[in-house]
Amino acid sequence: MTTALLDRNTQRTGFFHKSEYVIMVVVLLVVAAILYIDAQGPQQVGWSSFALGTFAAIALTLIGAYYRRTYKGAAWLGKSALAIALGSLLGMLMGIMFHLQMPRPEPVLTDAMLALDAWFGFHWPDAVAWVAGIPYLGTFLRYVYLSSLYQIIFLVATLAWLQRDRDVDALILTNGFGLMLVYVVWQAFPNISQSTYFPIPHDVAQAADLMTNSPYGGLILEYATNGLAVVTMDSLLGAVAFPSYHMVMCALVVIFAWRTFLFWPYLIINMIMIPAILVHGAHHVADILGGIAVTLVAMIPAYLVSNYCHRSL
Repeated sequence: MTTALLDRNTQRTGFFHKSEYVIMVVVLLVVAAILYIDAQGPQQVGWSSFALGTFAAIALTLIGAYYRRTYKGAAWLGKSALAIALGSLLGMLMGIMFHLQMPRPEPVLTDAMLALDAWFGFHWPDAVAWVAGIPYLGTFLRYVYLSSLYQIIFLVATLAWLQRDRDVDALILTNGFGLMLVYVVWQAFPNISQSTYFPIPHDVAQAADLMTNSPYGGLILEYATNGLAVVTMDSLLGAVAFPSYHMVMCALVVIFAWRTFLFWPYLIINMIMIPAILVHGAHHVADILGGIAVTLVAMIPAYLVSNYCHRSL
């Protein structure tokens, strides 16, 4: 097995494919935007706190590109590493972008989103209290909620192993474009988590093993009201309510798992993910619908780019 993995590739190409260069350009454009906003102030970026993650992503990108190009049997491993590294780097940079936009204006759409929740019969504090009343349910939903990133990583590796590089690149691009679209919507319609205006009693939050609890909501509210003097890796929070980026990841893995052995397991776990997002993410029903819409819209340019870049490969 080890020998097969290290078989040399006799048909060598460049270290990167066209679509990967596109992702790198997108990364550089986001970096340029961050540098510009950072220079304007008053918020600053604590670059040293992001150094380890940045260097790790760059190193993984280079190692992945080398193995994909050099070793035929390890090409899928190299492709996986490269895609995950670039996607993670873009995600980290967009996290900085979101937090550089603090403080936020007065939230809008809150009344409309609460009205839609009521129409669906959903009330976040009541949902948390219901989950808290069932032993271990909150913890189970917490683990489901935390599984999104691992699902993406495993799906990327699976698609690369199946030699579906076009889909790997489209997945990473969809995720990146989805994050950018969430950012644009958030700029147009400022909003923050329900945990900032619906306090949950400590004992209820503890019984539900709640992630987005009142102290977490207090931090988000502090960011939204006063901003951050310095944006660091430790200060990054899930501040955006509408549309839900967590739901973007949820829809992403189900769609891209189609025609793989992961589809049905992913469909089941991500159906459970929806109540997990509503409860642990303190989201509105509208946030879920918005996340699905963002994914579908982001897939269009992602596949256009990926199909164009792979048509001559």
